[in-house]
Amino acid sequence: MSINLFIEPGVSKSWEQFRRENPPYSIALDGYVQEAPCFDPAGPWINFDHHDGVDRLSTRSTTGQVFLSIKAGLFKTFQKEGIAEANVFVDDPDQDVCPAYWLLKNHEQIAGTKDGPLIIKLVQITDLVDATGGMYPLKMNSKLARERAWLFEPYTLARLTGRLHQMDEPEMRKVIEMVCSRIDQYYAGKGKRIKTDTRYKIIGGGANWKLVVEEGIDARSQMIADGIDAFVSVRENKDGSYGYILAKPSEFVPFPIRKLYAHLNQIEGISAGDRFRWGGSNIIGGSPRRIGSKLKPEELEQKINEFLAGTKSDS
Repeated sequence: MSINLFIEPGVSKSWEQFRRENPPYSIALDGYVQEAPCFDPAGPWINFDHHDGVDRLSTRSTTGQVFLSIKAGLFKTFQKEGIAEANVFVDDPDQDVCPAYWLLKNHEQIAGTKDGPLIIKLVQITDLVDATGGMYPLKMNSKLARERAWLFEPYTLARLTGRLHQMDEPEMRKVIEMVCSRIDQYYAGKGKRIKTDTRYKIIGGGANWKLVVEEGIDARSQMIADGIDAFVSVRENKDGSYGYILAKPSEFVPFPIRKLYAHLNQIEGISAGDRFRWGGSNIIGGSPRRIGSKLKPEELEQKINEFLAGTKSDS
């Protein structure tokens, strides 16, 4: 079996570029290719993603897609002479990438009728939480939430300390290996639990939305529980730029995220052909990856409220 992991921080490719530049038997996970899920048996090449060009609530998480694909015979195609073969490409070590990679690496343990209730539970909660951008209303003091907090602690610590978007390949690989090691322990019935962290601070906002700082990694579930249906989360980067996340739990909430992407790209002078842009799915997205935004929080708040007021008056 040859399941090889390739980590390229900040890389973002089109489907055409992926097939042209990456070798046969390549698998893209969770944003490495900015396209809806797609498969080309000629390589073979496959992209598992649920961010771009999809309805987020109607699309399984990357982990959910990988799990079901393995069950449905993924490695009947991704094999050479009967031996599994896959080059797995990622650009981030998050809570969807890590279990998806673990499933690929351990596909023999879950293929067919194999799996076990613990793996089913991990896949299901990852699917629910990640599909909703972390806004699934999970009881944060529950056994399940505390188990999940322990599993992904290596990633969440990197995110909370601000290292995530400055990480190089060795750092990201270490995080993925540490999380996968914890999934190994969990799969063996030796998982642990830690306290969840739901802290957040409201620093602004407008009609029906809040501008927040996520102080705890589990803040989004708490915000939803507290009645905040739409928010913009801000993080100041070390280079003076800002990272923003625009989010709402579903399209049933009237906060025009897709229109805001286009508006904010225009404000920052980002053209359609630029590699790094404001963008994402229909319920969650944000500022350009790796480079962030030049807009300060108070400027962003003003621009969003002006846009919302104009949109309301036009309707």
